[in-house]
Formats: sequence, structure tokens, C-alpha cells
Amino acid sequence: MSESGSDDGDDVSEAVAQARERVIEALERSADVYGFNRSYGRLYGILFFADEPVSLDELVERSGYAKSTVSSAMTDMERFHMVYRRSIPGEGKKAFYEAERDFWTIIQEMIRGEFQREVTIMTQALADAEESLEDVDSEQAKRDLEKIRQLQQIYRRGQQLIDLLTSTSMERLTGLVDQFRRD
Repeated sequence: MSESGSDDGDDVSEAVAQARERVIEALERSADVYGFNRSYGRLYGILFFADEPVSLDELVERSGYAKSTVSSAMTDMERFHMVYRRSIPGEGKKAFYEAERDFWTIIQEMIRGEFQREVTIMTQALADAEESLEDVDSEQAKRDLEKIRQLQQIYRRGQQLIDLLTSTSMERLTGLVDQFRRD
């Protein structure tokens, strides 16, 4: 027993629980910063610290959220590649989840999914607008065409950045940044 009257193991367990809760609360705030429901951060945190896949029912119990909230969050987080649904032999159709712990993979998937979608939409709209203005003989059309072409250049660069970020490892990118800083 320690001087506080509890087993050292209890002190360690309490320290682990407090540290985990601190991280989970930060994940909740981060989810909020990025426009997600705070529940996503808590659920992700629970899965992040789990040593094995966690069932939907256990996530409901651990988080205190309604089953519909947890189910909806898992669907959305799967779409962002933050969590993966797993089946466990002998458990039937019961859903189990585990967290993607490589944050770079999550970031790449978000870039690939969300930013790429915007770039694709804008690139097509700008190309259509450019085509419709190329044959218009007015000063306003020429000014608008120039603005559209400037925006197209920005989106071309954005596409290059997306391609770089989604096809390069974190180690390679940090190496490039380090090299850039030295040059």
C-alpha cells in the first residue's frame, strides 16, 4: 500500500484514466473546431485507447450516448477513415470498431475526400464559365474571364498540393520541409 492508503496499482490506474480523459476531452474540442459533433471526439478517443475492437453496444455504454448517436457517428467516422468496422468470428453480425491511429492517414483521406470534391466541382464550373465567356466580346466578359483564369490557376496549384499531400508519406513531407528550410 502507498501512503495514501491505496494500492500502487490503483494510483497507476487512476493516473492512466485521468491521462486518457484529458486526451479524450481534447479530442472532443478538436472535433468541435473542425465542425464535427463533440461526440465524435469522445468516441474516437475511446477507440484510440482500446486495445482491441469495441462493439457498438460497448461504445454506447462507455460514452453514455444514445445508440443512434453512436451508430451515426461511426458511420460518419468510417467515411473519413477515422474508424474501421470489424467483424469478429463467433460474434455474428455484431459490429465492432477500431480507430485508425495513424493521423496522417486520416488527414490524407479527408483531403482526398473533402478537398478533392471541392476542387473537382470548382474546376468544372470554372472551365464551363471560361468556355462560355471566351467568345463574348465585351469589356465585362474580358474582366470576368481574367478573374476566372486567375482562380483556375489557384485551383490547379491546389490540385497539385492535394496530389502531393495524398501521395506522400509524412516522413517524406517533413524531409522536404526540412530541406526547404535549409535552402
